[in-house]
Amino acid sequence: MRSRRRTVARAGACAAAAAVIGTAALIGCSTSSTDDANPTSTPPITGPEGTATVPASQNPIQQAELWNPCSLPKEVRESINLVDRTRNDDSIPPWRTCSYGTGTGPGPGDPSYGVNVQVSTYSFAQMKENNKYRNVRPATVGDGHPAFLADDKGGSVGANDKSGVDVVWGTSYGSVAINLFPTGYFPIDSDSLLRTFSSAAYPHVPK
Repeated sequence: MRSRRRTVARAGACAAAAAVIGTAALIGCSTSSTDDANPTSTPPITGPEGTATVPASQNPIQQAELWNPCSLPKEVRESINLVDRTRNDDSIPPWRTCSYGTGTGPGPGDPSYGVNVQVSTYSFAQMKENNKYRNVRPATVGDGHPAFLADDKGGSVGANDKSGVDVVWGTSYGSVAINLFPTGYFPIDSDSLLRTFSSAAYPHVPK
């Protein structure tokens, strides 16, 4: 097993970064309750730094082995008032995506936003090369785990810019990306909401 890990790590260190698909797209998918979702077991580490430098093309982890992002417990969703219902999608390998939202508030001035939690076998290094991300800056999550924050932009809501913010970090199986974006007219503090949600989610995400 150790020999295999060293082989994968050497291959990853030499391979060029592959193109990474965007992480903010909402994808049509089935609706289910996250309370019923079952996470898969944690995949093995495939390199000396997890998969920080192992590209998806060299990563032996299969999509079905990836952690289920719809398995986040209710208290994580409630940390920023997301509703219990989610949309999950595994239709674009090597991504697994779970989408959360605030639902419809009681008034037109209520803040409204969505969150996409994605896991993939793309390495942390590859994610940094994703040209979807703008204003990439270093950050940490949880216990000081290296991460980066980035801005992205997608469409518009009326006259308002529908900009989002992302946090991405590497794992033993690839990477995790959390995208938070407005869905209504009322201004939101995207950075603060993302920090709160990612802090609540991090302890429940396999390392």
